[in-house]
Amino acid sequence: MILELLAPAGSYDIFKIAVNTGADSVYLSGKHFGAIVYAENFTIEEIERSVEYAHLNNVKVFITVNTLLNNFEIISFLKYVFKLYKMGVDALIVQDF
Repeated sequence: MILELLAPAGSYDIFKIAVNTGADSVYLSGKHFGAIVYAENFTIEEIERSVEYAHLNNVKVFITVNTLLNNFEIISFLKYVFKLYKMGVDALIVQDF
């Protein structure tokens, strides 16, 4: 059995602490489509910086995209997810209907 430490991060400073103290992966939320409402959350630039920093340290980055979507949000959602894909995000955490 392989154990993995998955740590939450509500800000870039907390993200770096998680990476530097041994997390195998870190999950965070962007400013859009994430259900982590009481955190600072990450701009798209901070997500990109986080992915680069994590991958330099052999740490994975998971992004929450776990809000319920309205029909009019689908295109924005897909564009956002495609940006995350191009950045090299390791996984998405989504809501199961």
